[in-house]
Amino acid sequence: MTMTSVYGKRFGFTLIELLVVIAIIALLMAIVMPSLQLAKEKAKIVICGSNMKQVVYGVMAYANNNDGKLPPSVSMVRDGQNNRFHRPQELNWYNNQVGPISDSTQYVGYYLGSYLPDAGVFNCPAAPIKKDSEWPPQTSGRPSEGTYGEFYLEGSYTPLHCTYSLLWSYQGYNHSISAAVDKSLGDFEGPSKIASSNKLIIQDNLMYLTTNTNMLWPSPQNSWYSSHRFDGADKAKPYFVLPQAKSDWRPNCKLNAGYLDGSVERTNSEDTTEVKNFEAFNYLADFR
Repeated sequence: MTMTSVYGKRFGFTLIELLVVIAIIALLMAIVMPSLQLAKEKAKIVICGSNMKQVVYGVMAYANNNDGKLPPSVSMVRDGQNNRFHRPQELNWYNNQVGPISDSTQYVGYYLGSYLPDAGVFNCPAAPIKKDSEWPPQTSGRPSEGTYGEFYLEGSYTPLHCTYSLLWSYQGYNHSISAAVDKSLGDFEGPSKIASSNKLIIQDNLMYLTTNTNMLWPSPQNSWYSSHRFDGADKAKPYFVLPQAKSDWRPNCKLNAGYLDGSVERTNSEDTTEVKNFEAFNYLADFR
């Protein structure tokens, strides 16, 4: 590359000068990129909170048309799994089998599809689950039967995962069993009506799994899982995961939590309450 001076003489950049310019650009990029990544992560947390607010409004709209009653439970049936989007009673989760939806336990879209037609609001944007994602996911070993959004609205069959804990209208985390296991862990029972004194109805998942309970994705045991990034964690579908960590240590991350009054608050993971759910310890925002 050459340039022309005011005297008409032509001169070029030296190799050293070009290398210096390239080095300066690389240095600036190295400084800027982490800031951009951090800003991107913060933006996802904001969108995550917006998703939760939409879910809260959808649940409230359902309740307003059903004598103040919130939708029936779709998060958990029998086995105490806390993070299932819908869970047919016939489903043998541990063998990763599929079965038809039972009359007693319908899928989420059956209750909320007319209020929340976009399945995308049920997953944190930091997760790889999108409304047009193939379902079941390839990691399940099963052939795709459609998309996540289609199963949300149509039901059909197969488990449908959700990276939020849906905490309304059921014996939350199978509280009778958790109390029998260890009364010191405390119980949580989700609200069933608008007038409930228990206000927490949705939250980013934060859990410690002691065994492999999730067959749709590889799930190392004795591991921390969160919808949001925390120090030391690896990105593993659909969570950030820290394998072989101790249960008495808690990751430091921000979580969104939605309440019956329509508010969505951001809380620190250190301020959550521990409850027991079979092979998982779950951590919930202050729900009393």
